[in-house]
Amino acid sequence: MLVFRTRPTPSISDFFEIFDELFEMPMSKSSCDCTSRKCPIHDVIESDNEFTIELVLAGIKKEDTSIDVDGQKLSIKAERKENKDLKYNRKETYFGKYERSFILPDFVDKENISASFEDGILTVIVPKILDDKKIGKKKIEIK
Repeated sequence: MLVFRTRPTPSISDFFEIFDELFEMPMSKSSCDCTSRKCPIHDVIESDNEFTIELVLAGIKKEDTSIDVDGQKLSIKAERKENKDLKYNRKETYFGKYERSFILPDFVDKENISASFEDGILTVIVPKILDDKKIGKKKIEIK
C-alpha cells in the first residue's frame, strides 16, 4: 500500500498575509482575536481619496455595533444576541461578540471617519489626508 503525504494547500488568504507582511501595505493588516470572539468577514477598498471597509454583520442591529479609534487602531465591535425563546432544529449561525481591528496609516483623516449600516453590511469610510502639510510630509530641496 502506497501512502502519499501531502501538505495542506495554502489558501488565498495565506498568500495575502504573506504579501502584506512582505510589502507592509497600509490598511491591509487587520487584527482579530478569534480565540474569544468571532471575526466578521470584511473587504477593504482603496480609492484615491479614501479607504472603504465593508463588514458583513448579518442579523446584528446597528445599536449593538460600535466603532472606536485609539491612536492608529480602528476597532469595530458588534454583538448578535440570541433569542432564547426560539427552539432550533438546526443552528449554523453564530451568536455572540464580533470584533475586528485595523491599523490605520498615518495619512488618514481620523476626525472625519464615517459609517453606515444597511442590509447587514457595515460600511466605514476612512478619508485620506491629501494635503502633505497636514501629515507632516515635506519635500526637501537639494542645493
